[in-house]
Amino acid sequence: MARGMNKVTIIGYVEREPEKRSTASGQAVATFCVSTSRRWTTNAGEARESIEWFNIVAWGNLAEAAGQRLQKRQRIYAEGHLQTRSWEDPDGQRCYRTELVADTLIPLAIADGPNPDESYRDSEDMPLCLNRIMVIGNLGRDPEMRYTPGGQAVTSFSLAASRTWTTSDGDRRDTTEWFNIVAWGSLAEICNQYLTKGRRVFVEGELRTRGWEQSDGRKHYRTELVAKEMIMLGPRPASNEVEYASEPRREQLPF
Repeated sequence: MARGMNKVTIIGYVEREPEKRSTASGQAVATFCVSTSRRWTTNAGEARESIEWFNIVAWGNLAEAAGQRLQKRQRIYAEGHLQTRSWEDPDGQRCYRTELVADTLIPLAIADGPNPDESYRDSEDMPLCLNRIMVIGNLGRDPEMRYTPGGQAVTSFSLAASRTWTTSDGDRRDTTEWFNIVAWGSLAEICNQYLTKGRRVFVEGELRTRGWEQSDGRKHYRTELVAKEMIMLGPRPASNEVEYASEPRREQLPF
């Protein structure tokens, strides 16, 4: 029985064909990029679109299959777990990379023409892409809530999800992934009121990456899980405590 849950499912387009190599022990590994898009209409009737990019990693037989079958601009379904690795660049700066480690890859239709799947209507009700992540874990810190200039509540907190697996040599391994969670509106207020450090929760939402430039000119990026639903786990809550909360439909997420 896993101590945490770290599950990501996406449907998107291959933006870079897989690059396959082998580890020192001879295991195949393939890496490529997938983009997902979403469209929505604001309260003012303006059409908006956002694109997210995912770094995909496949291992073993799945890596071999990805290298043989996947093509640029092909639409695929990918399922797996999220992991973040770090390294130090030649300038001594710490770098981070968030990746979707694939357990399942399902090729869908290959796009033809300048606009992928242009024969279909992409809408909020029937999107052509999927960006969904589900996490069960424990809060690493108390939530912090603030308000945007427009008066909308936004709450942020960290969530740790652990998983255990057995290597081919029979050794048990543990790893913990940390997620930056962001909730908006009434869901933000509920998270701030009822969640505390160490609390075990289920969070479902979508991944988004935002970037900014610091005063020294360096570009920084932060990947966040934008929560749509939150369920508190553990002992049955008191009668006056909210156990489940979801986010109402909103116009836009300002950064």
